[in-house]
Amino acid sequence: MYELILLLGVVAAFVAGTKAQAIGVSLKLLDDPKAEAHKAHVSAVPQVGSVLLFASLLAIAIAAALFGRGLVFIPIVLCASLVGALGIIDDRLKLSWVSRFVALWLIIAVLLVLSPELLITSLHWSWGQTSDLGLVGGSAFTALCLVGLVIALNMMDGFNGGILSQGIVWSLTFAYLATGPATTVLLTVTATLFVILYFNLPSKLFMGDGGAYALGLFMGASAIMMYSADTNATVYADTIVVWLALPVFDCLRVIFRRKLRGESPFLPQRDHLHHLLMKSVHRHAGLVFSFLYTAISSLAAILKPEASYIIVLVQLLTLAVVVAVTSSKPKAVPPSPAE
Repeated sequence: MYELILLLGVVAAFVAGTKAQAIGVSLKLLDDPKAEAHKAHVSAVPQVGSVLLFASLLAIAIAAALFGRGLVFIPIVLCASLVGALGIIDDRLKLSWVSRFVALWLIIAVLLVLSPELLITSLHWSWGQTSDLGLVGGSAFTALCLVGLVIALNMMDGFNGGILSQGIVWSLTFAYLATGPATTVLLTVTATLFVILYFNLPSKLFMGDGGAYALGLFMGASAIMMYSADTNATVYADTIVVWLALPVFDCLRVIFRRKLRGESPFLPQRDHLHHLLMKSVHRHAGLVFSFLYTAISSLAAILKPEASYIIVLVQLLTLAVVVAVTSSKPKAVPPSPAE
C-alpha cells in the first residue's frame, strides 16, 4: 500500500501534465514571451511543473505519515513545497530579489530546525583532511549551500529538459546510494521527473520558478542526506560538489562576469553556458551537454569516490574550455523554444 500511494502520486503528476494548459490559465501561471525580451519561445506556455512535482511530493508525505516509512522526507517535502509556493508567487507577481532571498533563508532555517541531521558540522574531503565547522558555522554553511543551489538551479532553468535531466541523474544517484525507504522515495521522484520531462521537452509546460525552487531544495537536502547517512558507497564533501557542479559553477561564472561588467547578477540574460551552446553548436547542445556532464561525473564519483577532488578539477577545466570555445564561435543556429 505504501508503494501504491507513491505510484498514485506519479500518476497524478501525469494527469496534471495532460491538463497543463488549463491549470496554467486557472492559476494565471503562463510564461508570456512578450513580457521579457530574453525569451525564445513564441507563445504563452504554462509554468506548472511545480504542480506536477507537488503531486508526487504530497504522495510521499502522505505515505510517510500513514505507514511511518521515509519520515525523514516529511520536513524536506514541506519546505520544498514552501519554496515552490514562493516561486509560484514570484512567477505571478515578480518579487524583488531581496524578498525572495530573505524568504529562502527563512524557509531553509525552518528545514534545519525540523531536520537537524542535515546540518553539516564537518567536511570530510576525499584527499583525507577534515574541516570542523561547529554548530554555528555548520548551520550557516548548510543554509548557504541550500540557498545557493536553489538560486543556481533557477538561474539555469532556461532551456527545456535542462534541470530535469540533471535532477533525474541526481535522484538515480541518490537512490543507488540510499538504503531502505529512501530508495523508494527517490525512485518515485525520478519517475515524476521523467513525467515532467515528457511534457517539458515539447514545450507543453515549463518548470517555472516554483518548480525550479522546489526541485533545488529537495535535491540539495537529499544530497546532504547522502553525505550524512550510511550509504552504499562513500560520500565525501567534494563528492557533493561533483554532483551539483554544473548549476553552481555556471551560476558563479555568470554572477562574476556580470559584476565585472557592472550589471546586476540577477537580471535575466542569455549568457549561461546552455545559451552559448545553443547559439554556437546546436539548439539541443545545452541539454546533451548538461546531461552528459552531470551523469559522467556522478558515475565517476560512485566508482572512485576517493578521487572526487580530481573529478571536480576536471569539471572546472571542462567548463572553462567549453565556455572559451563557444564564446568565440559565431552563432550557428537559432535557439529552440525554451524557458
